[in-house]
Formats: sequence, structure tokens, C-alpha cells
Amino acid sequence: MKGILTNLSAITEEYDVIIAGGGPAGSAAAIAALRAGCTVLVVDRGIHPRQKVCGCCLAPAGIKVLAQLGASSVLDSAQKLSVVRLECGGQVMQMRREGGVAIARDELDESLLDFVVEHGGIVLMGSVASFDVDGSVVVRQDKIVRTIRSRVRIAADGLQGTSLDGISKFEWRVSKSSRMGFGATVDGAALDISREQILMSVHNGGYIGAVRLANGRIDIAAAAHPSVIRGAGGVAPLAAQWLGSHVSTTTKFAGEQWRGTPFLTRRRMQLSYEDVLVAGDASGYVEPFTGEGMSWALATGSAAGNHASAMILSSASSNQWPRIANRIVRSSRMRCLITAQLLRHPRLLRSVMHTSQFFPSLADRVASAFGSNIDTPAPSRIFTKLAP
Repeated sequence: MKGILTNLSAITEEYDVIIAGGGPAGSAAAIAALRAGCTVLVVDRGIHPRQKVCGCCLAPAGIKVLAQLGASSVLDSAQKLSVVRLECGGQVMQMRREGGVAIARDELDESLLDFVVEHGGIVLMGSVASFDVDGSVVVRQDKIVRTIRSRVRIAADGLQGTSLDGISKFEWRVSKSSRMGFGATVDGAALDISREQILMSVHNGGYIGAVRLANGRIDIAAAAHPSVIRGAGGVAPLAAQWLGSHVSTTTKFAGEQWRGTPFLTRRRMQLSYEDVLVAGDASGYVEPFTGEGMSWALATGSAAGNHASAMILSSASSNQWPRIANRIVRSSRMRCLITAQLLRHPRLLRSVMHTSQFFPSLADRVASAFGSNIDTPAPSRIFTKLAP
């Protein structure tokens, strides 16, 4: 990666905006803040490239955000998508759903961080940022500990992030019905799945999806109740069972690097406090069966970077942020909540799929659930330049 720092001692002590997390939300926040004239530090605990549990599908709304940020080039090598194949208990629906792309999460993250650096941002890898109640950011890397200050702090470090652990107001509220996520990227010969197709298979206790990436490899992501995973003997056997006839007879999923997530459906008690904004998965999450997770992250991240610059100009306050963030994702997350409830009743889903064969309008409605647009801020509101 170009210009990425791994030495905590090399960074300065003060920035306009410090962002915890170098995923899509953190990078989008950094790009938006940089374009508004802010100095920006992004701190990420990982060393890229890294693998993440992710469906790797970017919906049209996410593509639109990247265009608004001037970062469309990061998708130059992405695989176009045009078809969703939905399977449930012998019922199959094949739906046209164009406009989205598939891109490996490690490739997207790395390209976005390179874009941040190219536009003047500082990216520090292999370090952990903790937001203190006194307004500072404590950054740890091995035995080195430094306190860095900023005018605005953005938490964008995902479901497993720890940047907000020291501020009690940001506790999680986890849904009792939440499922766990798991996934892997496997050899292209492992599954019978065509390019431009999203395969979604629904079962009792969860669902699994697969998509072929531009490099030919296949990304698999799933959500399942923990008891179902235990009953199958682990995530690899469960993936093979749920993907069924699509799996090559020579494929051994047990040898793949499977990764898991904590419980998926959750939300923060608060999304802002004093100079802190929360964006992306760190703010809350709903099982993204419809392939909108990365789009939510990009949209809220971009808006957070823009809002941070407005706070520095004293034209906005942090207490306005929850309303803005919720407006961006409210309708799409509500749709995903409804969809998640439907997926918990495969028999009802099969009935809907069967009925849709005779009512094209119902099939169109099912198809429209995959990656519909979210309420992204208008471009004219995104890049308000800071005064020199």
C-alpha cells in the first residue's frame, strides 16, 4: 500500500479529525473531511490487506457515494452484477437486479486507504485507538502509547471495534434474536456459480450467499443461529450443507480460512457525544441479506466526514448527527429488518416465491429489496471547504 504508516512515533500530535477504523466507513469519512480541507488521521488495528466477513456486494447507493467522493476509480476492477438467484426449500427465483458490483473487501479497503493517502490523509496501521472522555485519543502500538488530540473524533471501527469502550454512553444494545455471521473466500472451482450472479440460499436457522469476484475466486458469507452452527459441526460443514448441489464434489471447505463475527443485529445507545460521531457498522447493524452493508458504511461515513468539517466551522453540532445518520439508513434498515423476519420463516418465504411466479409485480417487489437506494446527502452538501 502506498504511503501507509506503521510507526506510531512518526505521526504528529494534533489533527482536525481522527478516525478509528480503516474500513469503508472510516475511509469515506476521511475522504469527505479531506475534501473539506481538514487534516485527517485514520487509525486501524489491522495490517492490510486483510480478510473480513463480508458479502462483497456493493449496491447502487454505495456506488453513488463513491462517485460523490470522487473515488469511483476504486471500483475499476469490480465485477458487475445483474442477477439474483434466490433459493429456499426447492423453490427458486431468478431476478434481474442490475447496477451493483462485487469487489473483494480487502481490495476495496486497500484501494480506499490509498485514495485517502493520495489526497493528503495520514493512515496508521497496526495500532489501536481509544477515545477518552477528556477529548483525547490514546493510540497504542505494541509497547508504544501516545495521546493524540483532534477537534472531532469519528468512531468507524465496526462491530468489533473498541474505540468507544471507555465512554459508557456508547454501549451496545444487542437483539435477542440476532444471528452470527461467518464467511470465507474460496477457490473459483469450489462452487457452480456464474459471473454477475448473486446466489442466496435460505434455510431454517439462517441463510448463505455467494458471489464470484473479478479474479475468479468466490466470496461466501452467511448468517446463522449459533445452535445451528453447533449442530452442523462448525461453519465449514454448515456452508457445504446449505450450498448443496452448487458445491463441487472435490471441495473441502474445512481447509479454508473461515472467519466469524459477533452477534449481527445491534445498535448503539447513542451515536454522538460532544466531539464524537459514530458511523458505519460501529453505529448499528441489521442482517444485510439485501447486500447493503457496505453501502450503509460508505454513506454514513461520508456524511460523518462532512459533518465533522461543519462542526469545525461551528456551523453544526454533534447533537444533530443522530438525526442525520438515522435519516440516511432508516428506510433501508427497516426494509432489512422486515426481510430478516421473513427469512426466519422459510415456509412463508417459499409461499411468497411460489406466488410471485403468477404475479410479476410481486417478483419485482422482491427483486427491489436487493440493494435499493439509501438517502445519501446531495453532492452540494458534501464538500464545504474549511477556511485557510
